[in-house]
Amino acid sequence: MPRMYIQPECRLCLENLIDLTVNLATADPGLREKARLQARAILAAEFSPVAISACIANKFHQTIKRVTGNPDPFLPRKRQETEMARNIAARLLPGLGSNPTARLTYAAAGNALDFFREADEITRDMLTQVFLSNSQVRPWQQQVDAKPPGLLLFLADNAGEQYFDLPLVQSLRESGWKVLYVVKGGPIQNDLTRQDLSHSGLQPVFEPVIDTGAQTVGLELPKACSEFQRLFAAADLILAKGMGHFETLSHLSDSRLFFLLQAKCPPVAAALHVSVGAFVLRNARF
Repeated sequence: MPRMYIQPECRLCLENLIDLTVNLATADPGLREKARLQARAILAAEFSPVAISACIANKFHQTIKRVTGNPDPFLPRKRQETEMARNIAARLLPGLGSNPTARLTYAAAGNALDFFREADEITRDMLTQVFLSNSQVRPWQQQVDAKPPGLLLFLADNAGEQYFDLPLVQSLRESGWKVLYVVKGGPIQNDLTRQDLSHSGLQPVFEPVIDTGAQTVGLELPKACSEFQRLFAAADLILAKGMGHFETLSHLSDSRLFFLLQAKCPPVAAALHVSVGAFVLRNARF
C-alpha cells in the first residue's frame, strides 16, 4: 500500500487548521496573534516533502494550547458534533441489521464527521447510502473469520463516531474477539477521549477502553505510552479509523492493520486511488 506523502496543498489546509484552532482557543486578540505566529513558525520549519501533516499539526496544537491556556479548544464544537452524530445514528440504527459488512459500512459512515465541513454536508453523507469504494472487505472478513479470535485494537477517531462504532465493536466481540476500544490520551482536535465517552454515557458499553497515553492526531507510536505500545505489538488485528491514522500509519507494511475512513481531501483520495468523498477499507500491506 502506498504511503501517504504530504502534498503542496496540505500547507493551506494546515494554515486553515491553525486559524480555526486559534479562534476556538481564545477570544483575546493578543493571544490569538501570538499563538498564530508561533504555530505558523512551526509549520514553516516542519513542512517538507517527507513530513506528515498530522505530525506537524500535533506540534502546533500543543503550542496553541500552551499560549492560549486552553487545554481543549475544540470542546464546544466537539459536543455539538457528538449530539448531531447521536441523532443521525439513532435514525439509521433501526435498519442496520446484523450483517457484518453492513456494520462495517455503518462505522465508516460516522467518519463523515469533520470540523472543516458544514453540518448539512455531513448529515447528507451520513444519511446517504454509503458504499466502501475500491475496498478490501473480503480480506478483512477473512482475517476476522479465519483466525482464532484474539486481541483486536479498534483505534477510534472523532468523538461523534462512537455511536457508529458501537454496533461493529459489539459484533466483533460476539464473534469472540477481545476488542479494546482505543481513545486518545487527552484532548486533541475533535478526537474521542475517555471524557467524551463518559459525557455520552457510553463508556460502560464500550469497556474495555484504553487510551494511547498521548494527545496526537492519528497515532505516533513513539509518543504513545509503553503499555499501549506493548498492546499494539501484541494485537492480532487492528482497525484504525480516520485520515489521521492513515497519515501516521500508512508507512507500516503490516497485514494486521486496516484503515477505515472517508477520503475527504485530494491527497488522501489520490493515495487510496479513490475519488474525494469515497469511503474506504484498506489493508496497510496490500
